[in-house]
Amino acid sequence: MMIDPIARCPKWLIDRIRSCGGSISFYKYMDLVLNDSENGFYSTGRLKIGKDGDFCTSPSLSNDFACLLAIQIVDWLLDLEKAGIDSELLSLVEIGPGEGTLSKDLIDAICKISPALKSKIELVLVEHNIGLRKRQEKVVNVLKGVNCRWSSLEELTLKPVAGVVIANEVLDAFPVERLIFRNNKVFRQGVSLKKKQDEYFLDFVEMKPTYAIEQFLQDSKSLLRIDFPPQEICTGWVTEWHCDLPIWFKKLSKAVRYGPLLVVDYALESKRYYNSMRKNGTLISYSNQEANSNILKDSGCCDLTAHLCIESTINYAMKNGWRFIGETRQGQALLALGLSKFLYSIQNINSNDLATALDRRESLLRLVDPVGLGEFRWLAFQRENSCDLNLRTRFLEEPN
Repeated sequence: MMIDPIARCPKWLIDRIRSCGGSISFYKYMDLVLNDSENGFYSTGRLKIGKDGDFCTSPSLSNDFACLLAIQIVDWLLDLEKAGIDSELLSLVEIGPGEGTLSKDLIDAICKISPALKSKIELVLVEHNIGLRKRQEKVVNVLKGVNCRWSSLEELTLKPVAGVVIANEVLDAFPVERLIFRNNKVFRQGVSLKKKQDEYFLDFVEMKPTYAIEQFLQDSKSLLRIDFPPQEICTGWVTEWHCDLPIWFKKLSKAVRYGPLLVVDYALESKRYYNSMRKNGTLISYSNQEANSNILKDSGCCDLTAHLCIESTINYAMKNGWRFIGETRQGQALLALGLSKFLYSIQNINSNDLATALDRRESLLRLVDPVGLGEFRWLAFQRENSCDLNLRTRFLEEPN
C-alpha cells in the first residue's frame, strides 16, 4: 500500500472521517479543512493575508486597489440613487471580507470621491467564520459616520437590500466536487483514512458519482459550450465542479432587490479549464506564500482554492436571478479605471520618500501583472428585476 508520508491526518480530522465510516467526499474534506468551526483554516483565524502571510490578495498590497475599484462603485451607487431606488440606505455588501481591509479602504475612497454618499450608504459584511469576523471588526470599527453591520445571506433574504455586492477572491474557496475519469467512467473523488504503524494518513479514493454529478455531465455541453470530458484525456484525468454556485447565486438574488454584483477571482474559459492537458485540475494549496499541489498536506493549516469556470459561472448566475453585464481581466479593468494616472502621480513624490514610492509602484504593477493578480477575471452581473436600471461599466471601457 503506497502512502504519502507527508499527508498525515490530524487527530481532529481522524474523528470526523471515522464518524462518516472512514471515507468522505473531497467536497466534504475541503469544507472541513477550511470551515470546520473548531479546526478549519478560516474559522480558527489561522489564515493570514498579506506580504507576510499565507498569500497576497489585491487589497492586501495597498489601498490603491480599493481606490481604483471605488471609482466604479461610486458610479454604480450614483446610478442607483439617480434611478430613485426606494431604499432607506444603499448597501455596499462584501461577501467574505477577509481581513476587512478592502471594506474599510472602499468606504474611505468612496467618501473621498463623493462625500455626499457617506450619509446614504451602509456597509454590510457577509462572513460566517467567527475567527475572521473578529479580525474584521478591529479593522472596520474605526470607520466613523458610516453604518456598518454583519449579516448572513439568509438574514439578508428576509430584508433584501439595494446596492452593490462585491465578491473578491471568495468563490475560489467554495468546496468543490472532484471528478476523476477512468476507462470511460466518471467517479467522485473522496478522501479516506489509511493506517500505518499506529499513524493515520490521508489518501484519495474513488466513489460512486451522485445524481447531481451525473446531471452536471448531462448538462455539460450547454453549460460549458464544449465537449465534456474533452477528447484524448489520460486515465485518471481529474477536474473540479463548483457545485455550490447555483445555490449561492439564487440565495444572493433573494438578498438583493436592485443593483450590480462584481465577482473577482481566478477563472478560466471552459476550453482552458476542462482541457486534456490539465490532468490534475486547478486545485492548489497555499501556505506561507508557497503554492503546493499536494492538497492533502497539512490539513486545516493551508488554504485550498480552485479556479472558476467562466462559462458555467455565467450560466449559473443567469439561471438564478442575474443578468450578465460583461467580464475582463483585472489588468485591463484597473487600467480602464485609471491605474496609469496612479503610476504617473508617483513621479511627483518627494525624493526623500523614494523607498515608499518604489514600494507603491511595485504594488501597482503587481495588480496588473499578467502572470499574477492581473490575470484575475472581473465578472459583472445585475439583478434581473433591475433591467431598466442603466449602470455604467467604466471598468469594461478601453483604457485612456
